[in-house]
Amino acid sequence: MEEVYDVIIVGAGISGLTAGIYACRKKMNTLIISKDIGGQALIAKEIENYPGVERTSGAELIQKVYEQALEFGAQIIQDEVISVEKVNGGHFKVRTLKGEYVSRSIIIAAGKIPRDLKVPGEDRFKGSGVSYCATCDAPLFRNKRVIVVGDGNIALDATLLLAKYAKEVNLVTKRNSLSGDKELVEMVLNTPNIKVLYETYVKEIVGTFKVEKVLMETLGKGLYDLQVDGVFVELGYEVNIEPFKSLIAFDERKQIIINNRNETKTSGVFACGDITDTPYKQLVISAAEGAKAALSAYEYIQRLSGKHALTVDWHK
Repeated sequence: MEEVYDVIIVGAGISGLTAGIYACRKKMNTLIISKDIGGQALIAKEIENYPGVERTSGAELIQKVYEQALEFGAQIIQDEVISVEKVNGGHFKVRTLKGEYVSRSIIIAAGKIPRDLKVPGEDRFKGSGVSYCATCDAPLFRNKRVIVVGDGNIALDATLLLAKYAKEVNLVTKRNSLSGDKELVEMVLNTPNIKVLYETYVKEIVGTFKVEKVLMETLGKGLYDLQVDGVFVELGYEVNIEPFKSLIAFDERKQIIINNRNETKTSGVFACGDITDTPYKQLVISAAEGAKAALSAYEYIQRLSGKHALTVDWHK
């Protein structure tokens, strides 16, 4: 029999993970699906304005929230959501690259998602050597060979992290020099197991059951193979509302329009975080919106079941 979740949360940034914590605290059967863990928060090298936390990095903060969501019982899988639709009985069907899931409610916390390389083999090996989250997957590549594809601080940070685990890291950039903070650039250039491949493009990712090599092209050198075990794509982020388009209303910036209870135009579909029209895209605000969305989803589920809905404390 197909499992029916109380809520499926799409996205595992600070907003989606917080929604997961609050949903699980309300004893909701909760599934979080996300292409990566952490989202844009991972870019933040230093955070000083998160309440109760004197100073931390985005990666450290996300790791704590991620572990907390797991501790409370959230099921978290790394996969890419292709579509979400309402089906018979009022449930929602979520289709991903790897499967299908059914839920009584949906929380969209997708934020901005990692950009794809858009090369042959990429989709096939997602989760089997192709990763968009160095923070999540770096330990899996201990003593192996990997490449990082991208520019700027996000790619530099990923490269330095991977160098702590992998025996060889190739940073692939289409530029003729590295861009990013001077300190990070110098660290990359001075780390022995890091090699920078300038003016280079990945043309194809090749393997049988997992990544085995990449077909590369370097300016003035032509095409050649590079044996690797992993490909880390660090090309930044973009908004993608396509999987939810039939269920939501959005503004000219492709932000999902919500009310003060994080409800969208479709009953049972909620949204939170950077993908919504809530102003001030800050971590603390995204976390708070995730909590609100989860409580609204709980109230919705209670009403579906004919039970007493959540009430505001001062309205008892």
